Amino acid sequence: MSNHRLDDASFIEGLPGIELVGKVAIAYILGRVKAKKICRIYSPYFPSVAYISDGRIIPNFTDLYAVEDPAKAIIMYGSAQPSSSYGQYEFCQKVIDLASKHGATRVFTVGGLGGKEKISPRREIFCSSTDRRYLEKYLELVDGQVYSGQIVGAVGILINLAGSRGLENMCMLVEIGESTPDYFAARRAAEALIKLTGLNIELSSVEEIMKLSNRVISQLES
Repeated sequence: MSNHRLDDASFIEGLPGIELVGKVAIAYILGRVKAKKICRIYSPYFPSVAYISDGRIIPNFTDLYAVEDPAKAIIMYGSAQPSSSYGQYEFCQKVIDLASKHGATRVFTVGGLGGKEKISPRREIFCSSTDRRYLEKYLELVDGQVYSGQIVGAVGILINLAGSRGLENMCMLVEIGESTPDYFAARRAAEALIKLTGLNIELSSVEEIMKLSNRVISQLES
């Protein structure tokens, strides 16, 4: 593990979830910034599945990366989420511990939101937080709406744990279509994360996001 520490950094999450919205968005961002790996996390709570790349078995993992310029950020990329509720809490607690240790003061998570009959071409973002003050601070920045409903998985647990630590936080759920991955939703998620972190990345077209994220995922998971 690297001892690399940032001051007043934003932590952003991208784990596989509904239509892979967060994973693709984070892979795209990693492809556009200069990032240094802080650590790799393995967990016994990850699904009992190994992936094969060119005959080599690859275990599930989560990586944390540090970005210093143009803004300080800690980026979380992973190949899987824990498959049990107990595992989710144990895993997310460790992630928040590491994020805090390395200088995160804000936590932003992103996932997909299904079940909507009419999907806007731009994809709406629905936001929630442990504190109304954080919603008021960040909601307008991402042109989001306040969310009411359930949040499943790390995207919500990380926010709850961040709030218990006194970290600013916001969870974003992007409405999805029927494709997997949903690159339109991933583009909207990347746009929001870029604005929240101040990474100042020029947003590419959906086609370019698809190409770059696929290339980055192939590199990270090989």
